[in-house]
Amino acid sequence: MQKQLFLIGFLLSTLGLFAQNEPKQVTSTFALQNVTIVQAPGKVIEGGTIVVKDGLIHAAGKNVSIPFDAKKIKADSMYVYAGFIDGASHVGIPKVEKKEEGGRRGRSQNKNVGNPPNEQAGIQPERPAREVMKAGEKSIGDMRKLGFTTAHVVPDGKMLPGKGAIILLAGESVNDMILMENTALFAQFKGAGGVYPNTVIAVMSKFRDLYKQAEQAKAHKATFVNNPSGIKRPTSDPVLEAFYPVIDGEQAIFMKASNMKDLSRAMVLQKELGYELVLTEVKQGWNYVDQMKGGKIFLSLDLPKAPKENKKKEEEEAKEKTMEEKEAEAMEQRRAVRMKEFETQAMMMASKGVNFGFSTLDAKAKDIRPNLMRMIEAGLTEDQALAALTTQPAKMLGIDKVTGTVEKGKIANLVVTDAPYFKKESNVRYVLVDGHLFEYEAKAKKKKKKAKEGEEPAENASVAGVWTYEMSIPGQELSGTLTFKVDGEDVTGTMSDPSGEDDDEELTDIVLDGDTMTFSISVDQGGATMSVEFTLEFDGEAYEGKMSISNFGSFDVEGVRAEKPER
Repeated sequence: MQKQLFLIGFLLSTLGLFAQNEPKQVTSTFALQNVTIVQAPGKVIEGGTIVVKDGLIHAAGKNVSIPFDAKKIKADSMYVYAGFIDGASHVGIPKVEKKEEGGRRGRSQNKNVGNPPNEQAGIQPERPAREVMKAGEKSIGDMRKLGFTTAHVVPDGKMLPGKGAIILLAGESVNDMILMENTALFAQFKGAGGVYPNTVIAVMSKFRDLYKQAEQAKAHKATFVNNPSGIKRPTSDPVLEAFYPVIDGEQAIFMKASNMKDLSRAMVLQKELGYELVLTEVKQGWNYVDQMKGGKIFLSLDLPKAPKENKKKEEEEAKEKTMEEKEAEAMEQRRAVRMKEFETQAMMMASKGVNFGFSTLDAKAKDIRPNLMRMIEAGLTEDQALAALTTQPAKMLGIDKVTGTVEKGKIANLVVTDAPYFKKESNVRYVLVDGHLFEYEAKAKKKKKKAKEGEEPAENASVAGVWTYEMSIPGQELSGTLTFKVDGEDVTGTMSDPSGEDDDEELTDIVLDGDTMTFSISVDQGGATMSVEFTLEFDGEAYEGKMSISNFGSFDVEGVRAEKPER
């Protein structure tokens, strides 16, 4: 049994919040006054008012009357956008555990590697997303904090993981979250490993075979229903029946096609079999612009890691280079050209008239906003980026009548920022999902220390070493130690359990920006993954900050240096 983080267990028992994932609200009516309303890309109302009532946008514009029972959100001079939409995602779906496959050992466990059980072969097209979703998954809160309020989620797996569902990123249960079910069939060129189909070619062959079998089974069933006399009764096959809505044109196949080869393969299969195709998680689509026009495309928000700036470049250029150095430099130049193709893909497609949204099947939440900024710096306009996050995915997913713009009557899915969203200094301050309000604190600004006269400019104090912590929680004070290790720009750390009963907890998502550090800890609480997030401000030999626990609120934390690292 996985251990529970001492802090989460204490809070849930003390505050009586066990198994609750959403903040309790005393009202369902909210008002945002004197805000800049970005109703849609290029359509802006300055100094406007928005009223949210019973989960819907009750009014949005100027000269709006505010109901007497409305809670006024402190959003003066802020910016309000329609909540963002993730076109293809695994948000809310736990990752599939990797089991040993392939090789002699993997093969020896399968009596028939050429015809394994469907589950082992990764063929589960009948499986709905709701079967594998968990309402308390950490990924839901992570995406919501970025401004995402809606996601088209698909099961994780191999060749045919299952059917998609459109969900709202708030709710105490999966039932609360689902907006639409069985929205698409999800497919990818991912072999089973150790059993058939274990190669890309085998996956394509198996996909063709299943599709054609489904066509035949559907025709047989229709003939039997029309006149059963003398016709063998059709048998039920959930795998083949999952294709029926696709064959009838009622569902599309969302196919993950990240690289050029997979894009080509996806188009070949679609042309041969004739179903509606939606290309998802596209990373290398620049050679297929013409083929994509008029189609439904979701570009990946996962970009290759940007190369670090070489501050000594000028000094290196002045030196005589060895052959190895010249070859390394040529390779770096080729990598830079390649990187530019990834970063400019969205701009190029927008300029060529290709409508697209974004998907996050491979993307990490912490990289999404920086990657959007990289695309904008590479030429994508802010309006084009906003359209890809709101209006275009809403239309492609068939939900544009209920979300995607800030208009009266639509679901109250809103993101509120203290500056224009695509400015680096902006912070997401509020997110409304289906009328449920979530509040976030602004990131602390980096403090610059002034050097005393006659001294060199002071550098940020190193966080490496052991620090104490004291946390103020209703009814109890908790204390222990934080230990940080710094290797260049990489920072790792652990937190001690004050009870001394468990091992130190590993810190994740550590980001150190000057004197400001953020990190988080995840814990499995009753089948739901809860998140504890920390923001600390270091000042010499001490720090202070906040600890936020999912939707349960923020608490003070402070500490001092206990031990410096050994030299």
